[in-house]
Amino acid sequence: MENILLHYERLIGLYAGEADVLAARIRRYGLYRILFFLLWITAIYVSTRWPWWVPAAVALLGALCFAWLVNRHNAMHRRRKVLEHLLSINREERDSLSWEFSAKADGSEYLDPQGLFAHDLDIFGPGSLFQYINRCSTLPGRDRLAGMLSTIERSAEEIRQRQDAVAELKGKFSWRQGFRVEGLMAGEEAEDIRSLVSWVKAPRDFRSKIFPLLVIVMPLITLGMFALTLPGLIAWWQLMIYLLIPLAVSGIRYRKVNVKHQLLSRKYPLLKKFSRLMELVEKEGFSSERMRTLQARLRADGDTASRAIRRLAGIAGAFDTRLNLLAGFLMNVLFLWDIRQSLRLERWQERYRLKLPLWFETLGEADAFVSLAGYSENNPSYMMPVIVEGDGLHFNATGLGHPLIPEGKRVCNDYSVPGWKHFTILTGANMAGKSTFLRTVGVNMLLGSCGAPVCAASMEFTPVTLVTSIHTADSLAHNESYFYAELKRLKLIIDMLKGGEKVFIILDEILKGTNSNDKQSGSKALIRQLIALQASGIIATHDLALGELEQQFPGRVRNLCFEIIIDGHRLDYDYRIREGIARNMNATILMERMGITLGGEG
Repeated sequence: MENILLHYERLIGLYAGEADVLAARIRRYGLYRILFFLLWITAIYVSTRWPWWVPAAVALLGALCFAWLVNRHNAMHRRRKVLEHLLSINREERDSLSWEFSAKADGSEYLDPQGLFAHDLDIFGPGSLFQYINRCSTLPGRDRLAGMLSTIERSAEEIRQRQDAVAELKGKFSWRQGFRVEGLMAGEEAEDIRSLVSWVKAPRDFRSKIFPLLVIVMPLITLGMFALTLPGLIAWWQLMIYLLIPLAVSGIRYRKVNVKHQLLSRKYPLLKKFSRLMELVEKEGFSSERMRTLQARLRADGDTASRAIRRLAGIAGAFDTRLNLLAGFLMNVLFLWDIRQSLRLERWQERYRLKLPLWFETLGEADAFVSLAGYSENNPSYMMPVIVEGDGLHFNATGLGHPLIPEGKRVCNDYSVPGWKHFTILTGANMAGKSTFLRTVGVNMLLGSCGAPVCAASMEFTPVTLVTSIHTADSLAHNESYFYAELKRLKLIIDMLKGGEKVFIILDEILKGTNSNDKQSGSKALIRQLIALQASGIIATHDLALGELEQQFPGRVRNLCFEIIIDGHRLDYDYRIREGIARNMNATILMERMGITLGGEG
């Protein structure tokens, strides 16, 4: 990891140095533009003493030189923006290596407390797995990454394809950084994507064949009227009266044109960004099956998505002419501009109606893989798990740790599940590491199903449905007690099992909302039922009596624990998982440390 950190530091220094040099060049070129403009105007004025073609040539040559200066200046401004994003990206990566990633989007909008596991495993929100992994530069990318982190993928073939894609992109560092930079060059909102998809699915408004004819014939008539007016064959007032006709024609579908324009208005930079991102995917030499599949989705019928989106960007930019009232008025009078652009849009819409949503999904998937590859790059000690196919359950991991705990503080453990109808009863004192271990198992199962590396020395697993109950909470809004909310969660699990689904279950302290006698008898009854329904999982508890189930269900229930070392009033936690039932508890000692008196005086 030290080498990776030095790599980011080197890039930050390199880009910062180039940015300083470029800033000085931009200032110089700004001065050159002003000086050249003044010299150009002076040259035109002086050349008026010579024949007309001399000032005309000076004006033309000066215009070409000035356009070149402007183009160079704009290219420098774009490069400066690229450098700003490169600096931001590499600083973000450097900070992530130091576990400082709070500035990144945390995906709180994707959090569903009723989901099968995301809320319990801290997948979304501040300090979450999503925030740590997320390097997406597009909204479709964030949506796709959130989707992958919300569902356990069951297909072994799908997972292997994802693994290959992530591994390939990990080796394409420069390409990934270029992709992220292009994605950051224009901002976007969720409404931008929705409006584009809504527009492309909307029905056509200019179906009549008269409109394509009008946009050709009427401008010719208008130009002819101007031509007749110049020599005086037609009076100017007659021309003005005629111009009311194209103006009226332009207004025939004014409201519908407005709707079309509102869906595309000011989206030229965004569409150009999507076009460049798609072009990056289209032109890269990929070898993994999944990335080649994404490329194929962006190429169809002898065309490419990037070219098609670029054409749409051009139409959107032309349509935005109507935002300038004077220019919009003149263009509609002379060329029926609104109708002309509406027809262009509808032709594009008709051709790519079904493809545009697919292109956004494809781009989003590529963006999500870029995030997973960046996560893999920054964690070279993590490994790709082996996927075990079949109807059985297999989970065997060594050196299993939580990816959100820094390496210097992380304690890794070995853990295995021999098959279905097998439960681990996990006991231990407060803060001994039970809940962290539950999340460690769940998070690594999820990462493995995403095609991402897992925090383990080795791991083999069968991807199966995962359901957890760790953060169960009451609901004042729905008049639900904590206990009732937990029962609803358990009923969901039972219903899934009775419906024939194989489920791996992670539970933390069953029936927390009831008294100890009810809790003990209810917990034992639940575990018996879960075993009968062929489920497997881990159940963390403070109730040591649940350890008795190991004798009642030999080979089906196993006791593991996290032990603490008590030396007088000193507590040590080693966070190492052990066989058996925990012997030492720490509640009394911790209460005394907090100044909470046990018992009373007198």
